[in-house]
Amino acid sequence: MQEAGYRRTVEELITLYEVEPEVRDVFVEGRSDRNFLREYLSDGSEVTLCAVYDISDRVEIPDSELLNAGLLVGKRGRVIWLAQELARRIPGHSSALLVADKDFASLGADPKDEIHGLLYTDFSSMEAYALNNRTLSKLLRVAIGAPDYVTPASLISAIKPALLCLFVLRLCLRESGTQAVIPAKILSKWDLDDNSEAKIKEVFRLSLDKVPRGERNGKTPDSLLAEYLSYREKVVGEFRDYINGHDVSLAIVRFLKSECAHVFNSDARRPLQSPVVLELVMMSCIENGHLDDAPMFQTLRRWARS
Repeated sequence: MQEAGYRRTVEELITLYEVEPEVRDVFVEGRSDRNFLREYLSDGSEVTLCAVYDISDRVEIPDSELLNAGLLVGKRGRVIWLAQELARRIPGHSSALLVADKDFASLGADPKDEIHGLLYTDFSSMEAYALNNRTLSKLLRVAIGAPDYVTPASLISAIKPALLCLFVLRLCLRESGTQAVIPAKILSKWDLDDNSEAKIKEVFRLSLDKVPRGERNGKTPDSLLAEYLSYREKVVGEFRDYINGHDVSLAIVRFLKSECAHVFNSDARRPLQSPVVLELVMMSCIENGHLDDAPMFQTLRRWARS
């Protein structure tokens, strides 16, 4: 057995699967996803049906390989690249499943190709599975102790416009090729009730201000706003297809602070003001029974049990 933290080359991984075809591995984009799926794939007796890995912890994939394949550098690109390599080198294999967030595929900006062994989340991100009445009820009542007038329905209604706005904002900045991002200070104080064009244009201005003028690729707040409005018209149907996962907990914290800030007064709940902490608690509130109805999780469990 390899030591903890050992990262295999792709050649080593392929050799392993050829020599030991009974091995079953799942590769995901991050450690939070890894922990989440390990729990889902447990058989109830603390035994996991297969190994689950954060791809960056387990496989050595140089950035150059992603660029040569026309993929964005990042964990999603690594998951897709490895799926392509395994499908090409070991056709029809059953050794690995690779799980990638759908991300911006709902707006045609990210690939969602059919590749053997590759699964995409049913929604844009793993965190979107938490946006249902049962999970949010557990979060509000058990974890946070929110008053009864704060309901899952009122929470979703309040945060949905901001989540959609942020999703398209992030896409426009990514596609601009400027490396511009929404300033953290803007995100931490996001007004859920103001998703106006004037605010969006101002966010683009503040984001571009962090980029040297010569690296802005001719992008301006006005040009980015025009692109935003074009993409925004394409946002239709299931709103969970248009959500950046880490924005969910951020928006929930903003909502709770406006509706019932007193819930964070106790020592026990004060840490939940951190979106990172709240996200971990929120994901732990998801019940396996609700995931069993999701196509991606149905496929994952069938494969693991086989």
